[in-house]
Amino acid sequence: MEEVCELCDGTGWRVEERDGRRVGVPCGCRERRGVELALREAQIPERFRHCTLENFKLWNPNDPTLGQAKRRTQEFVEAFPLVQKGLLFMGRCGTGKTHLAVAALSELVRRHRIRGLFVSFSELVVQLQMSFDGSGPTRADILEPVLNAELLVLDELGATRPTPWVMDVLYYVLNTRYMHKRLTLCTTNYTDTANRERGEETLADRLSVPVRSRLFEMCEEVRLYGDDFREHMARQRR
Repeated sequence: MEEVCELCDGTGWRVEERDGRRVGVPCGCRERRGVELALREAQIPERFRHCTLENFKLWNPNDPTLGQAKRRTQEFVEAFPLVQKGLLFMGRCGTGKTHLAVAALSELVRRHRIRGLFVSFSELVVQLQMSFDGSGPTRADILEPVLNAELLVLDELGATRPTPWVMDVLYYVLNTRYMHKRLTLCTTNYTDTANRERGEETLADRLSVPVRSRLFEMCEEVRLYGDDFREHMARQRR
């Protein structure tokens, strides 16, 4: 059950005496409720709701990319909305890519009340596939918030097997946002280099060359080359 504000009894307004008259003024809880609603509408998964720039751990002193990525994300937040490009966080699993993307999204929602949205690309693909039978939301319904969010976090690019249809959907989303100058933060476990002998794939392999080219135009690369933080924590607990 939602806690009722003691100052306004849940009305969102307080009564004050001004120049001998009683007047209604907005209660601070209205602002807090507005922030909480905007964060809920951003659909940040429960697992990542705690993520901030302040609690992003520079846990490996031998990995300078952690500090560099944190600083670049902070610069993006401070410069918003006067920024021309989004960010593309690239690196192996567990390096903090999603943490930083969510931290930027959450902070900008709090500061500017922007209409932000977190989307797992794999989940988006599944939702679109389920729309084919006509029993639920249409493709247009699903894509509308993705296309129009002021700031979109598109998580785990390349995680879904790259069928031509998946590539077409991704290019449509990215190109539409690019043409309308809407900022996008992307994360991916793939980079632009790969060891072919070990069967590795590049980001262009997973997404297609046109999609990779569009990402280059609309996002600045932020690379994290370190070890998996989750593996590190698991070893520490042994």
